[in-house]
Amino acid sequence: MEDIVQVVRVERECFPTGWVPTPFVRELRNRRAAYLVACATADPSQSESEARAFAARERSHQPPSLLQRLVTGVRDRLVGPALPPPDFSQTIVGFIGIWFMGDESHITAVGVREQDRRHGVGELLLLASIELSLPQRSRIMTLELRVSNQGAQALYEKYGFNPAGVRKRYYADNREDALIMTTDEIAAPEYQERLERLRQAHTRRWGPSVRFLG
Repeated sequence: MEDIVQVVRVERECFPTGWVPTPFVRELRNRRAAYLVACATADPSQSESEARAFAARERSHQPPSLLQRLVTGVRDRLVGPALPPPDFSQTIVGFIGIWFMGDESHITAVGVREQDRRHGVGELLLLASIELSLPQRSRIMTLELRVSNQGAQALYEKYGFNPAGVRKRYYADNREDALIMTTDEIAAPEYQERLERLRQAHTRRWGPSVRFLG
């Protein structure tokens, strides 16, 4: 349950106004939903080992947790073969939720701790959500966001999301409109080439990452 507690904490920090907690326990039973989390490595010199230990734990016979799908942000070189003890923990710094609906993957929420913003975490989560959607045979990605959130719009446009409409007075706290954004076909060669360029650019700027997506 510790992973869920951490994600709820991040969610509350990101959405303080009119915050209604996401029912993560119920969501994890939904076969059409997935949640990815970004974790800060406890020891930069053991970052890859930590990520692999988390993956091994999730494949064991322990009860499933929020980390069934794992994104681990690694900000330093990947070194060190030794696995950390099985009871170690990592700090969750961000999460993303996706619903799979027919041939569409819909991003339902993205949250990153304030102290970890502008460090490539949100972009890493977005990248991983697209990577996860491909084996689900999703044709496109969609999402909604506040029309005033220019920074997020720029990131999504970078990944090929285009404005597709507006939901009037969508947000309950201030009746702000929501901008609907959608991609072209994510499996198309042109989009895959774009995704690979962005993946490499992210690694060059923020360092390598270890991602376990199931």
